[in-house]
Amino acid sequence: MKCRICGAPLKKEGDICTNCYKKYQEEEELKKDTKEVLKFNGKYSIAYEFTKYAWIIAIFILSSIVCISAGGILEEFLLILIFVILMGFLLFIDKRLAIARKVVFYEKKVVYTFNFLFINTEKVVKYSDLTDVTYYQTFRQKRFGYGDLCVYAKGAFPGTTLLNGFQIKNVENVKEVLEAIGQIIGPNNK
Repeated sequence: MKCRICGAPLKKEGDICTNCYKKYQEEEELKKDTKEVLKFNGKYSIAYEFTKYAWIIAIFILSSIVCISAGGILEEFLLILIFVILMGFLLFIDKRLAIARKVVFYEKKVVYTFNFLFINTEKVVKYSDLTDVTYYQTFRQKRFGYGDLCVYAKGAFPGTTLLNGFQIKNVENVKEVLEAIGQIIGPNNK
């Protein structure tokens, strides 16, 4: 007989091997962990987003000056309309992306969810599988009190959050959040 999950030969009668059964028990134990300890997502600020799109605003201002000096009122109106539609679309997408990412720390696991349009992703990482939790800030993020939180797990490529890791952009008070995470996943939980 062989294990129906991994195909390993079985010594005794049954459907699955001891390794697969152990993994199954761990997964069931993680599913029972439902007590939320810390919950956060990325923040959205119109002022912050406008600084991100400063180059679009600069192009709009220069184009407006050219249209006004050329005397084209219709062109100026069309330019303003295009600018408002473009900025509205970009701000809408940024707000939806900020809402789409959520992280919840439980007693023994962290769950990352990303739900945007047709993309629905959920990553569950046991604290014992975490290799590093860190953050970084750009100059613009520091000015607004934001930062990007990166969670690295076993199996993730070094320096990236691919596979088991994840990243939350624009976390408010990222240093305090990182300290709270450190207290949650401290040496007792690993």
